[in-house]
Amino acid sequence: MRALFLDRDGTVIKEQGYINSPEFIRFKKGVIKGLQALQEHFYLFIVTNQSGVKRGWLSFDRMNSINRTLRLYLAWNKIFLKDIFFCPHHPKERCGCRKPAVYMIKRILKSYPDIEISKSFVIGDKLTDIVLARNVGATGILLGETPDRVLQFSSFYGITSYLLHQL
Repeated sequence: MRALFLDRDGTVIKEQGYINSPEFIRFKKGVIKGLQALQEHFYLFIVTNQSGVKRGWLSFDRMNSINRTLRLYLAWNKIFLKDIFFCPHHPKERCGCRKPAVYMIKRILKSYPDIEISKSFVIGDKLTDIVLARNVGATGILLGETPDRVLQFSSFYGITSYLLHQL
């Protein structure tokens, strides 16, 4: 089975800095329709760095509430994530779970041994997402307008179209 490892802020939902309440969840254009189409062919996971927890801007409970609400909003749209993983650490901690480290993906692969990582994708808006893809043997897709990337899209519609044509 193929998998999509999706960054959260700036990829699935609009980048708004450190959100500390579910009321700030706003999906990026094209995400709902895109994920509805893609989930027929891919397991869907969110893998995200959330150092706002370590910085004290929100608690673990609040982060879990935001992620539960995100899953609920997606489920209302008939999109079912397999799971959400997040690293709560500050970048200076150099932990093993903060992207582009591979810990979160390795944990997923242990729970879902049928995932074919070489046929899977990491989608994000930062170069750390692309480096993560390389580190685990997946293909990275950069969402945004950073120059000099091969798989780069300005919208989730473009990503959806590309992935569906790869099947």
